[in-house]
Amino acid sequence: MEQKKQNPKAEDETQIVSRRIQRISLHITPIPRPLHDHDSNLGLLPCARREKLEVETEKLSVYMRGKYRDIQEKIYEYFNARPELQTPVEISKDEHRELCWRQMCGLIREAGIRPLKYVVEEPAKYFAIVEAIGAVDISLGIKLGVQYSLWGGSVINLGTKKHKDKYFEKIDSLEYPGCFAMTELHHGSNVQGIQTVATFDPITDEFTINTPNDGAIKWWIGNAAVHGKFASVFAKLILPTHDAKGVSDMGVHAFIVPLRDLKTHQALPGIEIHDCGHKVGLNGVDNGALRFTSVRIPRDNLLNRFGDVSRDGKYTSSLPTINKRFAATLGELVGGRVGLASSSVGVLKIANTIAIRYSLLRQQFGPPKQPEISILDYQSQQHKLMPMLASTYAFHFATVYLVDIYSQMKITHNEQLVGDVHALSAGIKAYVTSYTAKSLSVCREACGGHGYAAVNRFGTLRNDHDIFQTFEGDNTVLLQQVAADLLKQYKEKFQGGTLAVTWNYLRESMNTYLSQPNPVTSRWEGAEHLQDPKFQLDAFRYRTSRLLQSAAVRLRKHSKILGGFGAWNRCLNHLLTLAESHIESVILAKFIEAVEKCPDPNSQAALKLVCDLYALNRIWNDIGTYRNVDYVAPNKAKAIHKLTDYLSFQVRNIAKELVDAFDLPDHVTRAPIAMQSEAYAQYKQYVGF
Repeated sequence: MEQKKQNPKAEDETQIVSRRIQRISLHITPIPRPLHDHDSNLGLLPCARREKLEVETEKLSVYMRGKYRDIQEKIYEYFNARPELQTPVEISKDEHRELCWRQMCGLIREAGIRPLKYVVEEPAKYFAIVEAIGAVDISLGIKLGVQYSLWGGSVINLGTKKHKDKYFEKIDSLEYPGCFAMTELHHGSNVQGIQTVATFDPITDEFTINTPNDGAIKWWIGNAAVHGKFASVFAKLILPTHDAKGVSDMGVHAFIVPLRDLKTHQALPGIEIHDCGHKVGLNGVDNGALRFTSVRIPRDNLLNRFGDVSRDGKYTSSLPTINKRFAATLGELVGGRVGLASSSVGVLKIANTIAIRYSLLRQQFGPPKQPEISILDYQSQQHKLMPMLASTYAFHFATVYLVDIYSQMKITHNEQLVGDVHALSAGIKAYVTSYTAKSLSVCREACGGHGYAAVNRFGTLRNDHDIFQTFEGDNTVLLQQVAADLLKQYKEKFQGGTLAVTWNYLRESMNTYLSQPNPVTSRWEGAEHLQDPKFQLDAFRYRTSRLLQSAAVRLRKHSKILGGFGAWNRCLNHLLTLAESHIESVILAKFIEAVEKCPDPNSQAALKLVCDLYALNRIWNDIGTYRNVDYVAPNKAKAIHKLTDYLSFQVRNIAKELVDAFDLPDHVTRAPIAMQSEAYAQYKQYVGF
């Protein structure tokens, strides 16, 4: 009997040993992993072969630039034909401001570009216009954005029919140049904390705009110092009441306030305008400061889409609370973030083009008694520039997607889409602009001493772009909005709610990705597996899911002692990393989709190669996270590193074609070291030889 009782145990041990042997054999010779259905056409693309891919630049460019190529070419051709409107290297602040104004007037009145129409009817076309204009001069792109996206957009999106009928044509034609007066000296990111007040006077049927203290002075207001005649002024709407308090604060609203006399251009009574002066960059934009002292405006100047005041002083709104009205107001202004993300990618394309063309041309050192080699043949230069080029392509397709869903939102006003666009525009704007800011310095360094010459543009691009990280929402604040939305979606998942479009993967990830990593797949190291889009996207999403779950646990733990605000601050760096991880997952997903949809086989193969480099380089850069939880075994980590090096080399072989596909003409890049031909001849000519 005792012998019989021991047999099952012996059998169990035999089975355990057998399973271990089988698992070890799988580590040595893994079973080929079938590709996910929707990735089947990608996994087998010939992107890892040693011969150089054949890339037809024109076909790739057509796919990249899409249906708005013609309007961008029209802008490029206009400035090419008007050299007097091209921004010189050496120009004073005042000269630059006047040049920017003449550039904008030329585009609107001579070239016939009418952006406000597209802000309303075809946002994707408007953003394509802004990207092209920003390539000519970032100051011009920002000044145009202030006029049409901010001043014009606030009137159109926050006002009603009476405002559109009165202002649309004159804003569009530049007869009414205007400003967007939200930021104050003491309040930037915290818009609900602004102190400017608009008090309704029922006797005269007017609002009185006042700056109650120096901290409430409107600050950094674009177009205010020189050219602006009107402003959308954001202020707290104060209504008189008959109770003991005497007044009621209805929250932040926007008001149209005339700033200058339309004929004399002098500041109107009660309006004090000062110049914010010379800045680190963007000196073609005339930023100013505004103080209001008992400035009276008609009641009709309230932009009343989300809240109105009747003749007898009664307030009405379709939205029941101050917070809901405030959220709706800011929700209509996310187009600025979308535009900045798109423009930042445009700046990154210019920097890539200059640095890579120069690196292909510049030769230094080489084997003994042999010709010098291109500096892009050095692995160190490839490591600087090739992952950056891959990221530029990834960001391009991500911003195309962002513009597309923003356009859908403007048409459908779908509530779920509104929330999705709000969080995604915040995250992509923050992530892309931060990356571009760092990359501009890398590109300058990659071009050595020649990169330091102002004529080669890196200094101007870096200085002009730097503020992209701050305006339309400080990047650190925006990433916190993404993290907060992720935590909200996490909570919804466990309550059985509906997830927003971009966050759908969390439902699966919380169930699948948070289980223990598969000890078999964590050791697969073949190129076919590592270049499988499913593996890449799973890895990105696994990291996001881990960060999300651990953030939720930490917040719950710390909030018991520190309270909600204290817990959030204690976990802040964790939350920022979570937000960045999620945005990287979205960017990769959109890049994979773009590769799938590419109709030209050669272009698709090139994009697949670039996508693989983007994905594996990001995994390698955060390899510690994957190793800590054994998602990637040591041998697999080594394989990822080797493959990333190899992919950088392969992308280097088609780098010229990839930057040429951005289709930026010489007069747009304007850097002699990046000219397609006779670069050094033009550079010497500029210096005076």
